Amino acid sequence: MTRVPAGRTSSVRALNKNFILQTEFIAKPRSRIVTSVALDGQIIHKVERTYDSQIENDEDLRLAEAAVATQHQNLAKKMQTSGADFIKQTRSIKISAIDRLALVPGVSSVTDVEEKLNSPNAHAIYAQSKYISDIADAVTLSTKMGPLKIAAMISDQGKFILAKSEGKPFILTLKPDADIRMVLSEAIKE
Repeated sequence: MTRVPAGRTSSVRALNKNFILQTEFIAKPRSRIVTSVALDGQIIHKVERTYDSQIENDEDLRLAEAAVATQHQNLAKKMQTSGADFIKQTRSIKISAIDRLALVPGVSSVTDVEEKLNSPNAHAIYAQSKYISDIADAVTLSTKMGPLKIAAMISDQGKFILAKSEGKPFILTLKPDADIRMVLSEAIKE
């Protein structure tokens, strides 16, 4: 069982604004500590640092939790002591389609279909996905149904959802125990 350090959440008041800081330890695909700063419900800044040490015992866990706390506290102090400079440096972060789709519960990975098709030895699932995407585009253009944006696929390789976002097809590989109906209903919201 993988041990993951506890995260931190706090509110920081700077320049008459309330910022929400959230720091979390993300173990996969690579270990890192991520602190997000939100203002009025929007992420405006992120700090991400890799964490190279393995967590194998209680002492390792304690050290990782200390690293999470330190990153969180340092950013909070920076905001409080130089709030104007901090706000000037931050810009709204545009979250990519892949990142948005990866947050859907039950999704284990998200892949850009066209990017995979352009790589050598592309797996057949990507070619099948492209065909389905092309059929959806044809139906969209030849009917009054409106754009088709999502499809479910079940094959020997697993359960997948083909979703279109920003005009590009993406394959959402589902976790083996994921309920495809629940994932579809969440993915449609994206």
